[in-house]
Amino acid sequence: MHIFLDYDGTLVKTKERDFTTMYFSKLANKMNGDPDHVAKLIMGIVMDITRSSDGTKTIYEQFLELLESRTHKSRDFWISFFTDFYTGEFAELGRFVTPNRELIDFVRNKNAKLVYASNSVFPRIAVEQRMKFIGMDWNEFEYVVHMENSHYVKPDPRFFEEIILKLGTSPENCVMIGDSEIDKACEKIGIRFVHVEEKEKWMKL
Repeated sequence: MHIFLDYDGTLVKTKERDFTTMYFSKLANKMNGDPDHVAKLIMGIVMDITRSSDGTKTIYEQFLELLESRTHKSRDFWISFFTDFYTGEFAELGRFVTPNRELIDFVRNKNAKLVYASNSVFPRIAVEQRMKFIGMDWNEFEYVVHMENSHYVKPDPRFFEEIILKLGTSPENCVMIGDSEIDKACEKIGIRFVHVEEKEKWMKL
């Protein structure tokens, strides 16, 4: 069995909205900009990718292209900028993250293959940091979703289909533990969804 795991609100108790607010505050400070303006820029790009992704380019490629066109700063500039950010200021956000120890301990001791299935809106370098925030390691997962290896974002069902294809498994052999409707989109391709608050259900997996 493959257990797909969301991050914000699932592997961590910290609510996604709270983390996002702190994230954009740090990012805006790095950019010498206004947090609301920076959030609008980044979230606007993510929404456009959600609506128009056709599977021909990774989320990472799409993100850089749109960011370059909307800021008039080069792709190389943004690659350098975000690499510096995710290896620097971003790490400070770890102190605001509260791991969901009960769930983490459960899946670690379960005879199952783990899939890090948080939305594909962070590059690999950031995902590595987010794992460190909760004391987990890349090697604990059979597959890890990030911007560079994904072509779709949740709630697009193709987000889950892409993972299934790469794992060489079937939806019937998978379960998704998450906390939101975008995670529940997995049901559209036949993957069972269990809400993180339904402890009695995921404890029986």
